[in-house]
Amino acid sequence: MTQETREWYNMAAMDLGVARHLDATYHPKPLEIICYHCQQAAEKAIKALIVYYGAEGGMPKLHDLSFF
Repeated sequence: MTQETREWYNMAAMDLGVARHLDATYHPKPLEIICYHCQQAAEKAIKALIVYYGAEGGMPKLHDLSFF
């Protein structure tokens, strides 16, 4: 696993951890914020997979997956 893959994976894991923490500890649950962090985790996990399977030139730090 490359360093860039690991970085994307770690960022995805952090976003998922934040979503889980908010879900477990807040009342009422801030669903919009929880969903936001879940979406961010999914986007970063997808980017980690793209880099892992050979994205040329690295992955841009954009909130857009339509480039491939």
